[in-house]
Amino acid sequence: MDSTLPPEGVIITLGEVPGLGSRKVRALLNTFPDVTDWRDLLERDLTRVEGISGTLIERLRAADPDTGLQILEQLPRLNTRYVHYWHEDYPVQLKALYDAPAGLYVRGAGSLEGDFLAVVGTRQPTPYGRDQTRRLCQELVAAGLGIVSGFARGIDTAAHRAALETEGSTIAVLGCGVDVVYPMENRKLYHELLEKGLAVSEYPPGTSPDGHHFPQRNRIISGLSLGALVVEAGKGSGALITAYHTLDQDREVFALPGRVDSAKSAGCHELIQKGAKLVGRVEDVLSELIPPYSARPGQQIDLLREVDLTDTEREIMEYLTGEPVLVDRIAEDLQRDISELLGLLLHLEMKGLVVQSAGKRFAQA
Repeated sequence: MDSTLPPEGVIITLGEVPGLGSRKVRALLNTFPDVTDWRDLLERDLTRVEGISGTLIERLRAADPDTGLQILEQLPRLNTRYVHYWHEDYPVQLKALYDAPAGLYVRGAGSLEGDFLAVVGTRQPTPYGRDQTRRLCQELVAAGLGIVSGFARGIDTAAHRAALETEGSTIAVLGCGVDVVYPMENRKLYHELLEKGLAVSEYPPGTSPDGHHFPQRNRIISGLSLGALVVEAGKGSGALITAYHTLDQDREVFALPGRVDSAKSAGCHELIQKGAKLVGRVEDVLSELIPPYSARPGQQIDLLREVDLTDTEREIMEYLTGEPVLVDRIAEDLQRDISELLGLLLHLEMKGLVVQSAGKRFAQA
């Protein structure tokens, strides 16, 4: 580890001190960035740090200094790594939070890098909610976005599953340790996620799911993301906590409308009334998150000259004109698989080169 960074064991031990919290952990180690070990930390004038009271200092002195090292020793066996706030791999988006976690336990073959959208909702969705989650997540993945959610029953599970089915990036933010499967019915999905995505948590391995952990982890779900899409959420739903965290973080909130008489969409309708963007098509999300996407024909420069294209993308652009063409016709003429072609077309939409009209018809922008 870089000698200019706080030792991982110290960071983890601090995180386990009751009442300290991530902000005070960061404040301590930002005040004393040259700390070498636990004993070194306790020899400092801790009263210099805002928010560190006499009670907290007593708790620090009473803490087991080996806690962090004991946790670190478990991680290789679990194929888990610890990414702390000062590490180069710590997500920039998450670092922007005023209460960003001091560190994350990360398990799986995926990556923390990339652009992600949070997709959350009720634990008891309707068939409409499940279907729309699957459709939107698959199209978002095809456009180059990863999916972040909380691995709960219902919409969260549908979002992770859709991303994995489309070979996309997905991150599950857990309210327990990364080695704990919760809910148990998601055991198969959990192992699929570890093969292609990530499970992350601010809680050490072995931590059981606890009611107060889940509202806490919601700030991480939104913090890893460019924005949040809420699909079916009743009033008082935990998904709304994620939405309000997203607003507090000055990021975009999107909501899927439902039936006006559906209690499971009441929270979404409330968000829309308060200014969340109504989402019916994937373009409603992309146009807010990807600036070139919202450009109108006639306002764009010659992007074909300025954007790097693969040979296949260039072939598609040379085929398309200003007149919309049905995707089936494009696939037939270019001898391409439709699902592969849709992914390529969505990537070109993201670059501002292609526009889609009703009925899966595409044209040059």
